[in-house]
Amino acid sequence: MNSIDIIKYLETKYPKEAAYDWDNVGVQVGSLNQRARKVLITLDVTKEVIKEAIEKKVDLVISHHPLIFTPLMNVQVETPRGWMIHQLIKHGIALYSMHTNYDVCDGGMNDAFSKRLGLKDLSLLDDEVGIGRIGLIEETPFDIFVEKLKSEFQLEDIKLIGSPRSIIKKVALSLGSGSHHMNPAKRKNADVFITGDVTYHSALDAIQMGLSILDIGHYAEKIFKEAIFEDLNVTFPDVSFEISEVNTNPYQAI
Repeated sequence: MNSIDIIKYLETKYPKEAAYDWDNVGVQVGSLNQRARKVLITLDVTKEVIKEAIEKKVDLVISHHPLIFTPLMNVQVETPRGWMIHQLIKHGIALYSMHTNYDVCDGGMNDAFSKRLGLKDLSLLDDEVGIGRIGLIEETPFDIFVEKLKSEFQLEDIKLIGSPRSIIKKVALSLGSGSHHMNPAKRKNADVFITGDVTYHSALDAIQMGLSILDIGHYAEKIFKEAIFEDLNVTFPDVSFEISEVNTNPYQAI
């Protein structure tokens, strides 16, 4: 089994062509023509994740967030990104990233989150760009809904923006940095909009719109690791898949 066989399978479900024009998905480092005995699945690529990949002697790393996002002018080992690229090449480890193509496609990030949250009657949140989801849950008091959210996704803290409705039934979501989807959430009468990375001024706009937002942070996308692992572990039983144990969340609740 070569890495390319695993990637071909993933690209039938989440084609690279579905990614946004500004995104950089696909092979980041190395060759997919090499043997894939062990694969590490991670949300982010950091020095600690690279060290983990080397220690576990993996052949392929699959990440959600790309290591190489903007064009590189050079690769210097003295820089963090240069060091990571150098270590991957040195140890013969390939790196493949699936970012916005995984976000927008059926069965991807927002569907995985919606399923675990128990949303029914799902539809697209933003029809123009094909991202986000909106669906229904059984009527739930707001505080109980928040506790369920924290428990199910192991969230240390959640930021509330706006005045919450006492009962939650219609839920809109766009994981990652999704504040630019506030208008569709408001237009479709969501009781609450779940997203991350909401800026100060976007938060002010949401309050003026009368939209209630739960900012769960960008790291909530860690569900990528479990979702991809569960899929590939069943599809390719002869390959050893591992979920990265590194906590790459750059924020700490104090």
